[in-house]
Amino acid sequence: MQRRQFLKYSLSSVMLAGVIRTAQGDEPVPTSVPDLLAQSDFISGNSLRDLPILKNESNAKGEFIGTLTASECQKQFTSNTPPTTCQAYNDVLPGPLIELEAGMKVRITFVNNLGSPSTIHWHGLPVPSDQDGGPDDPVAPGASKIYQFQLPERISGSYWYHPHPLEGSAQQIATGLAGPIIIRDPQETLAHLKESHWVISDLRLDPKGAIPAHNYADWVDGREGEFVLLNGQYQPTLTLNSAQRVRIWNMCSARYLNLSLPGCQIIQVGSDGGLMEKALPAQNDILLAPGERMEVLITGNSGKFTLNLLPYNRYPMMSKPPQTAQELAQVTFEKTAAPAALSTALRAIEPLPEGTNVLRAVMSEKMGDIMKNKGGTPPRAFLINGKDFNLTRMDLHSEVGKVDHWQIINATTMDHPFHIHGGSFQVIQRVWRGQKTTPPCLAWKDTVNLQPGETVHVLMLQDKPGMRMFHCHIIEHEELGMMGNLMVV
Repeated sequence: MQRRQFLKYSLSSVMLAGVIRTAQGDEPVPTSVPDLLAQSDFISGNSLRDLPILKNESNAKGEFIGTLTASECQKQFTSNTPPTTCQAYNDVLPGPLIELEAGMKVRITFVNNLGSPSTIHWHGLPVPSDQDGGPDDPVAPGASKIYQFQLPERISGSYWYHPHPLEGSAQQIATGLAGPIIIRDPQETLAHLKESHWVISDLRLDPKGAIPAHNYADWVDGREGEFVLLNGQYQPTLTLNSAQRVRIWNMCSARYLNLSLPGCQIIQVGSDGGLMEKALPAQNDILLAPGERMEVLITGNSGKFTLNLLPYNRYPMMSKPPQTAQELAQVTFEKTAAPAALSTALRAIEPLPEGTNVLRAVMSEKMGDIMKNKGGTPPRAFLINGKDFNLTRMDLHSEVGKVDHWQIINATTMDHPFHIHGGSFQVIQRVWRGQKTTPPCLAWKDTVNLQPGETVHVLMLQDKPGMRMFHCHIIEHEELGMMGNLMVV
């Protein structure tokens, strides 16, 4: 490792020791959820807004130049409280949609007007390691950084961007810092369809309309805001038809999205990294873990229906699992002819060869430390391969151009979504309760959920050198140690 890199990593590790104290101050961490805003006080029932779009400042073909500024802003979510102080990109929630095309050269200036260090991580994109926005490269308050990268010629899908500093990621995302990315390939089979975009996040507000600090259960279980928002709105209304391509992002810190539209069925056509090999059979509900994305079509008879968030038990340690469904939106659905492409292959995906480099990542937790510290400073008790995160330590190693066979093991008592930086991977096998299963078709993923006791095998090829992160994508767990470094040479 170069001396300059070592010094940078060492300085960041010193900062890490104060992560929870810096985020929470010296006051004891609350042990219970504070009083919450009444559901009836949250503004609801408005028509779903289109996502704001980040302006391309370039007129050159094949080039995107833009600016993202992170700062505090005021948003009026309620009917009877002062505006809520949030943190947002370009003063919009969610952050502006970045629309790109395969092969584009991208140059985005990030301006940090927050009071703490931040970064922009391009979740799922195969960018150079020094442009990945990881915790090793913080942008100081008042400073800026230009992120530059070129997209591959054959890439498409629904991606996103969010902060990934060494400290403060959980607070920054909980207060609004996240935004969507779409990369389009004009040659793909569903490129002609009109689209509907669903960015799903959650928010906690107290009776005065303020966003309260994390409590102890938030740190241990991962924070779930009680108000689930669609494109930054609470329980909006929308229109939809069966010829529309729906892109869904789970931008929640810890909430699992078990989505259902009673009266209709959902056909999955895409995953994190764009279209899959083929459309899956129609389902009554779909599940997205934190960080995951999905592309779907809706089928059913015309009518008015409720988009619901069904209960999903991810086995939290401190909180009660959800018991009832929540309304996300009111949908007016029109039955039209389904796209003919659904009866054919959607995309040719070449299977990766069996990996010659086996990488093992075992997620575990120190239950004793978690329970005995209740009410105090949340412990760094979430581990990978028996260790909490250390920025100066290289945990695993890989080589450019060689396929890695990842064995990801969840040895904890709750679900964990696992994310690997540097691009996309192919899930080849799951092992749970003695049963081995394989995916119904090939798909490109960058985040995969693991239930307690489950093992997932994935194949991934890193095509650029440098340090990459791998971690649980429950943001609080990432910040409390469930993260590691992969050095690619």
